[in-house]
Amino acid sequence: MYNIILVNLHELWLKGKNRPIYIKVLRKHISKVIKLYHQGEVSFFNDFQRLIFSSTIPFDGDTISAIRKIPGIHSIMLAREGKKEIEDIIPILIEEMTKFGLEDFSFKVLTTRSDKNFPITSPEINKLLGHEILLKFPKAHVDLRKPQFTPEILILSKSIFISAKRLLGVGGLPVGMSGHLITLLSGGIDSPVASFMMSKRGCAQTFAFFHAYPFVGEEVLEKIFSLAKILGQFQAGCRLYIIPFGEIQNHISKNCREEYRTVLFRKFMIEAANFLADQIKADAILTGDSISQVSSQTIGNLSILDKSSFRPIFRPLIGLNKNEIVEKAQEIGTFETSILPHDDACSLFAPLRPVINPSLKYWEKFSEEFQIKEDLLNCVKNAKVYEISPKGDLTPLEGKN
Repeated sequence: MYNIILVNLHELWLKGKNRPIYIKVLRKHISKVIKLYHQGEVSFFNDFQRLIFSSTIPFDGDTISAIRKIPGIHSIMLAREGKKEIEDIIPILIEEMTKFGLEDFSFKVLTTRSDKNFPITSPEINKLLGHEILLKFPKAHVDLRKPQFTPEILILSKSIFISAKRLLGVGGLPVGMSGHLITLLSGGIDSPVASFMMSKRGCAQTFAFFHAYPFVGEEVLEKIFSLAKILGQFQAGCRLYIIPFGEIQNHISKNCREEYRTVLFRKFMIEAANFLADQIKADAILTGDSISQVSSQTIGNLSILDKSSFRPIFRPLIGLNKNEIVEKAQEIGTFETSILPHDDACSLFAPLRPVINPSLKYWEKFSEEFQIKEDLLNCVKNAKVYEISPKGDLTPLEGKN
């Protein structure tokens, strides 16, 4: 167990003079997560662009796992602190290597001497400490290419930190630095993966699910709640809107040509999402579309749907194959929930032969004659709203939207 976590930043080195703002946002997110999970008193300092969190008690596994889900983090190092003297860190390093419980192993020592005033160079430290490890573990051997273990030594301004455990994060940029999205959550495999990918790119998100009650039951909401709880762990706090949409879908299906049903459902969902974006000042819409995966995702349909939005529609999965999306869903922990069966109004109203190359003339004629702006605004107004914490806890917000 470790009382110190060193956070290594990912792309923030690209940000030049804006870097302090990014670091401030990331630090706030990490501190919020630690407060939700950890009981100890935690102090923080930034040393040579490494964020160092030190606690009065060890960080447990749940806290460490939650921090690793925070976008903007390349990796975290579970560390111990020593004085800026090589003699002081040797016993700490040997103790850390002993924890692996092996006698015959390969290793390399990796030193980062951020403080260039320290009198011994990184290669010299590597050789010195490697020698000490070999004295303690005669069966061990150095392997600079594919070592089993890589103990790391960080020489910073006031201390030396020793770590034999580096854990990768999700990378990317801190949440909130790349704008705010309305994420259309469907309950399938794709949209949660799209959400994760844009969390990594620093986008704050508000989730919107169009609930086709009474044509589908309340059971589907449990699935949406479960997905939102997982995806919320990659955000710094967000909301879920359950937007009533069943009557509008029924109305559309009775008034349009059958082959246009699905794509017109999506048109008015996008319009409603734009109204929600107006209300909460979001910048763009996010969907899980993958080109030609289903009939509503052909180039013709996606192009005409873009005309329904006042904002950009982001589609991060656009060029991925289904197996690639499935692999990512399994990686982030949404796949098992996404494949649970649920009622789907789009399937219920699905045409026998859906349009794949829609007529712009018919589209514009229907849009002009079928004016339901007020109905869409009422749907957004009557949405049920839930707060999602970075821990994934879901709390209904009565009377708020």
